Amino acid sequence: MPLSNRQKRRLFEVSKMIESSIVVKDDMEEIQLEYAQEIDSIISQIQCKRSSAKETAQIEEPSSSPVVPKHRKNTQLARELRKQRQRVRDARNYVPPPKQEIPSAPEWAKKLWKGIAKKCHPDRLSFLDLTALDIARRQIWFTQAKDLFEERSWPRLVHIGVQVGEFVDGVSHKEQVSWLNTEYNGVSEHITKLQSSLAWKWGTNWENIDLRVNILTAILKHKSIEVPPRQELVEIIIKLESD
Repeated sequence: MPLSNRQKRRLFEVSKMIESSIVVKDDMEEIQLEYAQEIDSIISQIQCKRSSAKETAQIEEPSSSPVVPKHRKNTQLARELRKQRQRVRDARNYVPPPKQEIPSAPEWAKKLWKGIAKKCHPDRLSFLDLTALDIARRQIWFTQAKDLFEERSWPRLVHIGVQVGEFVDGVSHKEQVSWLNTEYNGVSEHITKLQSSLAWKWGTNWENIDLRVNILTAILKHKSIEVPPRQELVEIIIKLESD
């Protein structure tokens, strides 16, 4: 049964929420990466300083290669020959697993993919009255939709279809709304994880020196790097903010 205009509007509203959340998520991931790189730079700086200090304090004596007794060499050679013979036997007895058949796509999905391709294919975009931003967005959707169709990922494909005005009649409105709500919740959960990451807490709490010192201390300990005195960490953070 074809979707009513009201049902299409509801699908578009949820889909628009998904798209807005994806934009926020992508921006946050880019910002988080900058915060993480900032932390990595400080950790590398501390690690290099500690390594230089250790090299100055002690000179490592060159280690001599251990002499392997002749009988041990023969034993190792025999063991390696046995392994090679076993590998040959395993190769002869190998039976390849049966190929998994990929289920054919439902007709509604094929129709949806064709509709998306018509409105998003790079060769067709120049003939459509679209802004540069819309053209760039549809180019991305085309690539994503192609992968989603091959992966049989129908919820995301439905989302892209709704964005370009291609609706599905072969799936109930209720199920499509459920799919889109799941997609929206997934993006929202990802945003929450970003906000709870150490890198995000580091970057968004730039005025909280104690928290930043604790973050650096935790990462240094996790990497088994000697933790400098607190005052040294404070000076590194203050210098970072003054650059």
